[in-house]
Amino acid sequence: MADVVTVDRAGRFVIPKTMREELGVEEGTKFLIAAARDGRLVLQKLDPKELAARLEEELKGIDIEAVVERVRREINEKARKRYPDLFD
Repeated sequence: MADVVTVDRAGRFVIPKTMREELGVEEGTKFLIAAARDGRLVLQKLDPKELAARLEEELKGIDIEAVVERVRREINEKARKRYPDLFD
């Protein structure tokens, strides 16, 4: 599914109705927009309930607190190496 759209003066463009209907895009739908290195824009529909369900499934059986603690330690180690004067 593809279409050509035009950006208006304010930087807006309209997602064609057929795409909105097929993708379930309604007023208030949230999107993540990101610029790719090759000049493309990536537009990803965000569905908080779907994201929560996916995270719950993917993280089943994982000790999140242990992961968070490991990340904190790694960040602190990198910060100490990069900015040793702050940790005297």
